[in-house]
This record gives sequence, structure tokens and C-alpha cells, in this order.
Amino acid sequence: MVNNAAKSPMPSASGGNYFAVLRRRYIFVATILPAVLFICVIAAFGIRPEYQATVTIMLEPSSVPKDIIESTVISYSDQQIQIVQGRVMTVDSLQRIVQEIDPYPDQTTWTAEDKAQRILEDTTLEKVDPVTMKPLAESNAFSLHYNNPKPALALAVDERLGQLFFTYNQRIRTQAAGEAAGFLQKQSEQLARQISDVDAQLAALKNKYGEALPEFLQRNQSTIEDTQHRLDSLDQQVLVAQEKESVLSVQLSQMSPNLITQSGDLTDIATVRAKLTEAEQRYTPDHPEVKRLRRALETLMAQTGGSTAGHVTQGSNNPQYQMAATQLESARNELANLKAQDKATRAKLEQYRGLVQHTPASEREVAEVLLRKGVLQNQYQHVQDRLQSANLAETFESQQGGERFTLLRAPVAPRSPVYPNRIGLILLGLVIGAALTGIAMAVSEAMDKNVRNAQGLPMLGNIPVLANIPVIKNARDRRRSAIKFGSFIAAYSIAAASATAVIILALHR
Repeated sequence: MVNNAAKSPMPSASGGNYFAVLRRRYIFVATILPAVLFICVIAAFGIRPEYQATVTIMLEPSSVPKDIIESTVISYSDQQIQIVQGRVMTVDSLQRIVQEIDPYPDQTTWTAEDKAQRILEDTTLEKVDPVTMKPLAESNAFSLHYNNPKPALALAVDERLGQLFFTYNQRIRTQAAGEAAGFLQKQSEQLARQISDVDAQLAALKNKYGEALPEFLQRNQSTIEDTQHRLDSLDQQVLVAQEKESVLSVQLSQMSPNLITQSGDLTDIATVRAKLTEAEQRYTPDHPEVKRLRRALETLMAQTGGSTAGHVTQGSNNPQYQMAATQLESARNELANLKAQDKATRAKLEQYRGLVQHTPASEREVAEVLLRKGVLQNQYQHVQDRLQSANLAETFESQQGGERFTLLRAPVAPRSPVYPNRIGLILLGLVIGAALTGIAMAVSEAMDKNVRNAQGLPMLGNIPVLANIPVIKNARDRRRSAIKFGSFIAAYSIAAASATAVIILALHR
């Protein structure tokens, strides 16, 4: 025999059953869901909000090609934006913002340094795409976010933070270009002093060696050759003058300065000597004629010896003697002049030979000094070229012609707080409230053993149900329902009023 109870169908889930469950468990819907939603609304508007202002900046490269103007400042890469942030966002620089704009007026006990530190904590930098503004890992554009409980202060402080980046970039790049130009200027001055010292050494060497310097070597050698030729010529002229002087001296010694009359004949030393010889042969030494001729010869000899001293004897009346004496004196003067020229020429020759001998030593020293001067001059010219480029780059950077920060998006006053996310928190409250309500209803239904319809009586099998007796509420039940409904209305009203007050206070905070 088949058990009819085993074949009895189970209650099926349907919209009517769910609606019946909601009607029976409305207390959960009326309490859990509104309570959770109320808590989330209070939390959304009761938590102190944080408004976020955002400025977007891009590191724009120079529009002037490097081959036209080469900057002396190292260009920033997108990885170095954090380095710039670390240099700009310092407590010292932010204290100036705190002195101009008090970002936390409610915190009266905080010092300027504490508020500057708090600005650092409330500020974040995020690299973004310069077109879509979406976050990127590497980019030359970035957004600077600043959070503050008051939107006006968030906007003001974020604007000042953006200005810090702009002014820092211009100031640092101009300062770096100026430092490069200053360094090159010092290098140029130092090299100029070294060149001046080398010039002083070169002047000292020129003063020391004079015409023995290598630059005069060719002239000195040519002068030596010319002087040697002149000296050889003078030597020949001296020999000729000496021979002439000797011949004239001999001739003059054989002539008498005066004319002597003896028996009507004109005689000279040779005639007197011949007559004296003839007389000595004919007469004795004491003979008057011999004595006279001897005295005449002595007189002529004395006169002749005096005339050979270099001038014509006073009182000479022999024309031939006077002419020979004049020629001898001229020859001696010429010889003396030639010897003086020969001596001077020899001294000049020795002088220039000494200059040539000292030329190798001077050449080595001068070559070393000139080599140093050439190296210094090349370095000086190179530094001057770089200094000119650095001065041009300094002017270029001062006019913001190099890499610069460009404003992509200016900050605007935020209308809604970035924290907490009010709409998201309210929606989360709805989801959590609905979930908790459903769980509570399911647990309550599972634990309820009451039979509420015919389907809840599986033991009846195929026995038909004649009728259902509905729930009949008396006056007490209706009064209890009215009190319960009124309590809900009052609770909802108080909750709505509280939520409205919190929202109004939050919006006017």
C-alpha cells in the first residue's frame, strides 16, 4: 500500500508566498532597513567631510631647438617630478602659505609648522595622462590634490601649491643657469690671470735674453755673416794702410825738411852725407870742412827725426818733404781709423756670436712658456665660448624659454566632499539593510513552526480542506496595531528630523 502522505506535494515558492512572508515579517522591514539606512545617512553627513581641490600641471618641453639655444640646466624627466615635489613641498615653503592663508582656522593650538606639516599630509601628487587626465604610471603631467574640510580653503591652498611649482621651476632653472654662467665667469677670470702671469714670465725672459731670443736667430746669423765679411775687408785695408805708412815713413826718413846751399847747390841729407864722406876721405876729422858737414848732417837728422812724430816740422822749407810728411800723416790717420773699425767690428762679431750661443737655452725656456700660453689661450677661448652660451641660456631661462610647468587644468571649488562618499555610503546602507532584513526574515521563517495554510498540512494527504478560518482582530488587537503604527510613525519622524538636521548642518558647515 502506498503512503499518501509521502506523495503529498511540498509548498512551492511563489510571489504570493513571498508577499505573505513580507506581510508576516513586516516588523523586520520596518525596523532593520530604516535603522541601517538611518545610521548610514547620519554617518554620511555626520562624519567631518574632506573637500578636494585639484590642479593639473604638465612639464612642457622647450619650443626652441637645442641646436639654436642650448640650455645649461639639466632637463627634468617624468621620474624626477617626485624630486621636484620633494624640493617644493617643504615645511619651510608651506609655512609661507600658512602665514597668508590659514588652512585650519579651527585648530587654534596648532603652530604654523604643525599646519604646514598637515598640508603635506593632506596633499597627494598623481601622475595623469595630459589629455584624458586618467592616472598613469609614467607621465610628464601630474595632478596635485589637496584635501580640506572647507571647499574655499581647499581651493585657495591648492592654487598656492600650484604657484609654488611654477615659481620654483622658474627660480631654480634661472638660478642654475646663473650659477653655470658665474662658474664659467670665474674660470675665465682665473685663466686670464694665468695668461697674464705667463705674459709676465715671457716678458722677463725677453728682458733676460734680449736679442738672444729665437725670434732674432736668423737676423743674428745674417749679421754675423755680414760682420765677418766686413772684418775680412777691414783686415785687407789695414794691411794696405800699414804698407803705405811704412813706405812713406822710409821715404820721409831719406828727405831733408830744409834746403841747404853749398857752393850754390841745393842739397839734402843724402847730398850732405855724400859730401861728408868725401870730405872725411880727403881731410882729417878735425878739418873745418868735415866739422861743418858733420854739424849740418846732425842738424838735418834732428830735423828729420822731429818730423816723423806725425806732423810737418815747423820751419820746413822743403816742398817734397812737406808733401811726404802730409801723406804719411794721412796714412797714419787712415790706419788708426781702420784699426778702430776693426776693433769695433770684432767686438760686434763676438757680441752676436754670444747671442747665437745663448739662443738654444732661451729657445727651450721660451718654448715652454709659449706652450703653456697656447694651452691657456685655447682653454680661455673655449671657456669664453661656453660663457657666451651660458649668458644666453641664462637670459633664455629667465624668460621661461626652457622646460616649464604649464597649467592644464585650474583648480575649482569642490561641490561635494571627496570623503566620505555620501551617495556611496547611503547606497551601501540600503544594500546592507536589505541584506540584514532578508536574513532576519529567512531565519525567522525557518524557525516558525506555525501552520498558516493547507499546504502546511502534509499529513492530510488527499483529504480536501473544507475552509480556512481567518484571523479575527478584536478591539484590543486593533488598539495594539494602532499603537504600534503610531510608534513607527513617531520613530520615523524623529529619525527623519534628525537626519534632516544633520544634513543641513553638514551642508552649512
